Parts: sequence; C-alpha cells; structure tokens
Amino acid sequence: MSWWLTNASRARSEQVALAQLQERAGWLSAVGWRVGDDLQLIVDFDIQHNGETFSLYMVYPSTFPDTPPMVLSRDGKRLTWHQYGAGGELCLEFRPDNWDPSITGAMMAESAYLLLSGERPEGDEGGVVPSAHKASIGRDARNEHMRFVLDRGVIEVLEGLPVDTAIPIIAWDRFEKPTWVASLVSVGDEGSIWSNSGPKPSRSSIAKGFAFRTTREIARFGANPGRFAELLPAEFPELAEQLLESPFDGFVLLGDADRWIALNLYPQEGKQTVFGYKMIVAPGTSGRLPANHAGLAEKRVAIVGCGSVGSKIATTLARSGVRKFTLVDDDIFFSANLVRNDLDARAIGQHKVDSLNARLKDIVANAEISMRRVAIGQQESAGTTESVMEELAQADLLIDATADPRAFNLMAAVARRHRKPMIWCEVFAGGIGGIVARARPELDPIPTIARGQIRAWCDAHGVPWAAATQVEYGAQREQGSPLVADDADVSVIAGHASRLALDILTREQSIFPSSAYAIGLAAEWIFRAAFDTWPIALLPEGKWGEAQDGASKEDLKELLASLFPEVAA
Repeated sequence: MSWWLTNASRARSEQVALAQLQERAGWLSAVGWRVGDDLQLIVDFDIQHNGETFSLYMVYPSTFPDTPPMVLSRDGKRLTWHQYGAGGELCLEFRPDNWDPSITGAMMAESAYLLLSGERPEGDEGGVVPSAHKASIGRDARNEHMRFVLDRGVIEVLEGLPVDTAIPIIAWDRFEKPTWVASLVSVGDEGSIWSNSGPKPSRSSIAKGFAFRTTREIARFGANPGRFAELLPAEFPELAEQLLESPFDGFVLLGDADRWIALNLYPQEGKQTVFGYKMIVAPGTSGRLPANHAGLAEKRVAIVGCGSVGSKIATTLARSGVRKFTLVDDDIFFSANLVRNDLDARAIGQHKVDSLNARLKDIVANAEISMRRVAIGQQESAGTTESVMEELAQADLLIDATADPRAFNLMAAVARRHRKPMIWCEVFAGGIGGIVARARPELDPIPTIARGQIRAWCDAHGVPWAAATQVEYGAQREQGSPLVADDADVSVIAGHASRLALDILTREQSIFPSSAYAIGLAAEWIFRAAFDTWPIALLPEGKWGEAQDGASKEDLKELLASLFPEVAA
C-alpha cells in the first residue's frame, strides 16, 4: 500500500509546504499533484531562471518518508551535469546517504532551483556547482559487462614501459554470466617485467596480447573499439607488425600514465572483431592482514576431515595467509552437503579433498596442497595408513575435523611422537554448542589425555552430556521438535578452531589463557544462554615424544643381532 494512504497527514503537509513555497518564491510555478500508475504520489512543477523554464516532476517513492523523492525532467532532457543521464534523476543535496525523514518535497524543489540557477549565473560565464558525488567503482561499472581489472601497482609497471613498443602480455579471461572479466597474468616475455602474485580463477582461459604505451590519441577507441582494427596499420605500425596472426586473437592494452584502455581482438568469420573492455583499477590492498601473518606462507597445516568444519577451517586459514596444506578425507561431496560445507554445487560427485583443493587455489596463489583420499582409522591398508601418518608428521600443525575417535587417536599418536601441536573440535548434537581444544608440546597434556580431561570436566557438572556428534548434527529433545545444527552453528565452532590455529602459528605467547573451551549456542545442557563460554583448564600430563620402553642395552643388542646376523658375526 502506498505511504500516502496510511499517512495522509504527512501527504497533506507536503502539499501545504509546496504551496507556501510557491507563494513566496517567484521562480516556482505550475504546481500540480497527480497519482501515478503504481499509486505513486507525483507533483509537477516549473522552475524559471533568467528567462528559461525547466519543467520537472517529483516522484514520492512508496518508502517515503524513509527515502527521498526523485526529481526528474518532464521532457527527458539533460538539464545539469549533476544528473543521472538525459531525463534521469537530478543529484541534489538531499540524497539517500544523508536523508532525514524531516526533509520535505519543498526542500527538494528548492535544492533543484539552487542547482539549476547555480550552473546558469547571469552573464556569459557558466557556473559550476560543487559536487558532493563520491565515485564508486561498483556504481560506475554496474552496466559494464566486459571488464579488465588491474591493480594499482600494475598501472605503475605499464607507465614504465618504453614508448611505442609492443610488449608481450598474458591475461586470464573468464565468463560468469552476464560478465566477461579479464586481468593481467604477466608483462614481458615469460613475465620478465612483471608477474601476478595473485590467484588465477579456476575455469578461466589464458589469452596472449600486447601492452603498447603511447602518447597518441586513443580515447576514440574506447568509445568505438571497431575503429581500432581499421586504423591499426596506419596509426600504430609498430604494434601492427607484432600481430602476426590475421585476424589476431588476444588483448591489446593502449595508454600512458594512468589512462589505459583494454581491447579484445577476436576473429569472427575470418574478420577482425574488436571489443572494448571497461578498465577497472582495483583499490589498494595493503594492510589487509596483521603483520605477524607474514610467516604463514611457510607453514604447513594438515587437516583431516574436509566436511563442514574442516572445509571452513581450511578456507579461513588460506585467507589468513597459509599456502601449504595436507588434506585427508575419502568422502565424496553430495548435494545434501550443501547445507553446511564451504563447497558448492560444482563439487557434487567429486572427492571433497579435490574440490577443496580447487577452492583453496581460487583463494591463494601458489598453493602447495597434498590430497589424500583416505579415511584414517577406517578399513585402509596398513601401508596406506602408515604413509598418511608419515605425511602428517611433516606438518607444522595437525587439525582433526572428523569428530571420529579412531581418526583422533591416530592423529594424537603423530602429534605426540613428533611433538606437533594439534587442534580438534566438535559440534554438539543439535547445534547447542561445541568444544574447541588444542594440545601443544610441553605446554599441554598429550592429546589423548587432554581429551580425557575434557570428558571428565563435562561429567563433573552432573548434567547428562549428550554432546557426541551424531549423524547430520541432529538431536531429539524429550519434548518438541528435533534440534539440528545449521551452517551458522558449524561456522561458529569452525571459526573458533581457526583462531586457535592462527594463535599457534603466529604467536609465541598465546592470547588464550585456556587450551579448551565449551561454547554454547543455545540454552541447553550446561549453557545458560547462547554465547555462554566455559574455559576448560587442562593440566600437563603425559610425555611428548617417542615412547621409551626402558629396555636395557643388552636387550637392544640382542634384538639388533637377531635382525642383522651377518653384522653381528
């Protein structure tokens, strides 16, 4: 329902305010009210200035007075530079970014008069009205469906190229309906001048081309790309002689300083076709990560279990700077996994480790990822299990995201024997909360004992503990509907586990006073309310390192003699 039907008093006050403005302002006339096709309240009015009449109309949106009215030209003309195209809305001093419901349509009309008269002062000189318009990359490109993205640093590289010399480039190009997007991979033969350190999107193609720095006039090709193919031999012979294929298939970047255009040359029915790409310069990215994350690129993290928890931890660590992963999981991704896993429909039917590998490489460049399609602790061969455990031992941090005690025990053995820190977490049945925990060599109990201490802590509360993760993270209440953990519940626990991981990898002194936490997401079990967090104190216990059986030197000597009799002889 339109606002003026439910707020008639405000509608009447709008009419009165404009009538009063017309009485006192000689420039306002022909005020007339009407109702539009969609029951929008509309007022027509004329503004006179220096013998010129501007016919305008103001549309009150259905969301008024929470959002501003729109003032437009009735004859479809462009009246001012502060206008969204011919016949478009005037950009006035009252806009969505500074709007207040107390502002009236009469004030909008006054603002329109100040704008139009300010640009047309008496005399021959034109006037300029200062703009409060802030440029937005997204707004400027919203109707551009062919985009070439460059970082600010690449512009500086292009500025340093020799003038009127064709320099080889490589770019990636990708279509995601309705937009074609391209970006530079390298400049110079085999990236000799510059090479992109960022990731190349999956399912993108590689295109060759040339960057051509020139002081010649190029703006016309941005507006009419097809002219470039016609004028290329005559106006850019240095570039034309490098385009050995006819027609050429690839990109050409033309420009100088910070003014560049991107052209995509494409063969079509044996003829040279040229498309223009909107050049978009990405904002600076310095300072996006804490300084102590710089060393994460050299750390290897092993994640066992690439389901809903493990996939989220992996992507978080990748965004934080980790580049080396060992992923272990034999499971296949199905459509039912879409409700919680960080992967999407493109992963259906694939092994989770394979799809997670592709996802991580879409986040970070030069990722080193080892994938093992194995379920440790399950019916795997002894040789396969040994191979995986040996690979886990090479990691700087072990993360168990399986909630499976058999997998936990094997990982705990690797952590203890090789003195590796380990993190594990569980999402409680029904999404009522979860536990995150760590075991650090010489600081915490060994993982198996730590887990026992956590279990004892839970039992000590005297409240039945239905915390073991069940199928689909579900639990049945005695009364009422079942509880099922959703993506938000899983994300909270995975996020806290990720913080423990980053704390271990980046800090010598931990910011977490406890090594285990029970985190409530609902008023269930011991939790008084959502976000009720209980620290769990873990007492150092157990010996980190290889287990010693206390055998005597004579026992060892006899064992070696039995194994290597030829040496003993």
